[in-house]
Amino acid sequence: MSFGILSSQFEMFLLILTRISSMFLIAPVFGMRSVPAHFKIGLAFFVSLIVWASTPAADTQGGLLGSPGLFLAAVLKEVLVGLAIGYLCMLMFSAVQVAGQFIDMQIGFSIVNVIDPQTGFHTPIMGSFKNLLAILLFLGMDGHFALLSSVIQSFDFVKPGQLALSDSMLEFMFKAFSAMFLLAVKISMPVVAALLVTDIGFAIIARTVPQMNIFIVGLPVKIFLGLFMLILVMPVFVYFLQDLFHLMFRQVDSLLEVLGGRA
Repeated sequence: MSFGILSSQFEMFLLILTRISSMFLIAPVFGMRSVPAHFKIGLAFFVSLIVWASTPAADTQGGLLGSPGLFLAAVLKEVLVGLAIGYLCMLMFSAVQVAGQFIDMQIGFSIVNVIDPQTGFHTPIMGSFKNLLAILLFLGMDGHFALLSSVIQSFDFVKPGQLALSDSMLEFMFKAFSAMFLLAVKISMPVVAALLVTDIGFAIIARTVPQMNIFIVGLPVKIFLGLFMLILVMPVFVYFLQDLFHLMFRQVDSLLEVLGGRA
């Protein structure tokens, strides 16, 4: 095997590694700060090695990256593809956290923050709680394997270094962002609606019995009612999470079609 062929094969492996590593930076579960960095690097390397050895891209794309400028452009394209896949999955997961924030605002927990293990930032209590439940259910449904399968299949839609940017990608991301907020409202609606009715009831009591300190009475009642409703609608929450994960992988397939110029 000549030096030119070896060089093109090595370039192709680097492009594959770039896409998978970029996805691992922000993807759910894999992008968590609690996951050791050497584990992420090792997993990305071995997955890239499997993809490089098993796809015909490594044989057919050789010779197309003849200059450092073209190779750098191809690397940037692979970074964009990997980040797009990871960001879309993370965006769907953010619906759970946003739903938790809606609930926190109604209960009164929004003034208390905890550290989110996935992002390392301060998040409200219910947002962190629902996010942890989503991660556990995601792992229980083998979502991490499905995510690995999605990034591997992405090379069938978008060959290394052949990303075609278009306006449809930006439009798709806006639609995905809108879908995330709609899911967040659906997930939080039962608890938020119950607490809203409670606020209306306390407002009526405050007008009819002005001697009562509604703030002192209302806060523990809203906390108790919010937690009770949270436990009561837990099966519905699990159903919404399953629908969320299915939607997430359908969105990933649609994104790959957009990035590959097939949509």
